[in-house]
Amino acid sequence: MPDVRHSVCALDCPDCCSVLINVNDGKATRLRGDPNHPVTRGFLCGKVTRYLEREYAPDRLLYPQKRIGAKGEGRFERITWDEAIDTIASRLAGIAEEFGPESVLPYSYAGTMGLLNGSGMDRRFFHRLGASRLDRTICSAAGMEAMTRTLGNRYGTEPEQFRHSKLIIAWGANILGTNVHLWPFIVEARRNGAKFYVIDPIRTRVAKAADRHFAIYPGSDMALALGLVHVIIAEGLQDREYVAAHTNGFNELADLARKFPPERVEALTGISREDVISLAREYATTRPASIRLNYGVQRSERGGNAMRAIATLPAITGSWREIGGGLQLSTSHAFRFNRAGLEMPELQKLSALGREARIVNMTELGKALTQLDDPPVQALVVYNSNPAAIAPNQNLVRKGMLRDDLFTVVLEQFLTDSALYADIVLPATTFLEHTDLYLAYGHYYVQLARPALPAPGECKSNVEVFRLLAQRMGFADSCFSDTEDD
Repeated sequence: MPDVRHSVCALDCPDCCSVLINVNDGKATRLRGDPNHPVTRGFLCGKVTRYLEREYAPDRLLYPQKRIGAKGEGRFERITWDEAIDTIASRLAGIAEEFGPESVLPYSYAGTMGLLNGSGMDRRFFHRLGASRLDRTICSAAGMEAMTRTLGNRYGTEPEQFRHSKLIIAWGANILGTNVHLWPFIVEARRNGAKFYVIDPIRTRVAKAADRHFAIYPGSDMALALGLVHVIIAEGLQDREYVAAHTNGFNELADLARKFPPERVEALTGISREDVISLAREYATTRPASIRLNYGVQRSERGGNAMRAIATLPAITGSWREIGGGLQLSTSHAFRFNRAGLEMPELQKLSALGREARIVNMTELGKALTQLDDPPVQALVVYNSNPAAIAPNQNLVRKGMLRDDLFTVVLEQFLTDSALYADIVLPATTFLEHTDLYLAYGHYYVQLARPALPAPGECKSNVEVFRLLAQRMGFADSCFSDTEDD
């Protein structure tokens, strides 16, 4: 019988699955979903089902390496951890002294969704150094701001509640591709008589499976949402009691919606006048009705305002009253963790800078590496991301990463596009090999994962790497001695 161990999927996905690992003679042989998790319910997506191919890949990085060829060539030689940490600490200290600590730029995103390895010891290290702060805007910033400004928080309908809905609208949400564990709840609702509609410019797999697909013009979501609001208010279908008790700004919303009659909405969105009217009526009169909204909507001009407009729909209809009603974009605001205690931004005051560092927008990395001055970026530390492959304005990003005077460190599991430009590459653990704490942005469960497998070769977690760097740079603050359990 295999030894069955537990972990949590660290991939950037709302489902944040509970994972069971079969281990025989110290080697994992199978990953499967935990049947006891209320959302995972015993199955994994195709990507994570095959994750052991990544775990045991022959080209996985196992040892620290330093560049011996030109940047981008991918020629490296193995070095010890002592040499790697000494080199990085020495170079960062020298750059900070010559150009100021803000000349050091960290670059990370959602390579892991774990709190400790995603935004823990790393943030403490860069705050204590006085490095530039990265504004991590590349994925969801507009949508998060929209929900906060419109709803006051980033809560959302629980996935388990969708089984009770009588009308479900997937708005810019390709659920089978990006939120697969919500799908069984939708299937259950449909078996109980629910209608399932999709609003999406593309005829996705989900759109093909829907009762109706509204093939909206790209970027016209705000017009459709305000058109629905227009019809609901014009026909008196709003929940007046709920609006009076639980909303602000209804009159201003009504004034704006008057500018979006169905005829105009048809011209702007490609959705016929008749369909705009019928969809508004059905949404307002079907109880409970839920909306699964996703991030594609906000990745266009006026995308944030489109999200705000959509978020007004369950408010004016009182849909939040009912189990199976409301809207979900994210549940991430539900977890009141002390992030300041984790990241310790007050350490910036102890740095050579002595104040809060400047902010660099991650979507403008190319400009930061080639144009930013006072001070210029002289060191780039990349982890949990691959900017040479995913950052906007790729040619400019790669031009910046080719600079001979830019010292680049990459923490990675493989020799990625970004690692090819590194001066030092450090081998990183996978989520199966380290301790971490996981929130979710698609459900309401917090999960702790312990190492299920030993780290191969000389791989180290991000927590350990930044702890070593802090100690080597002489940061004597007690927080740099904290373990994962601390």
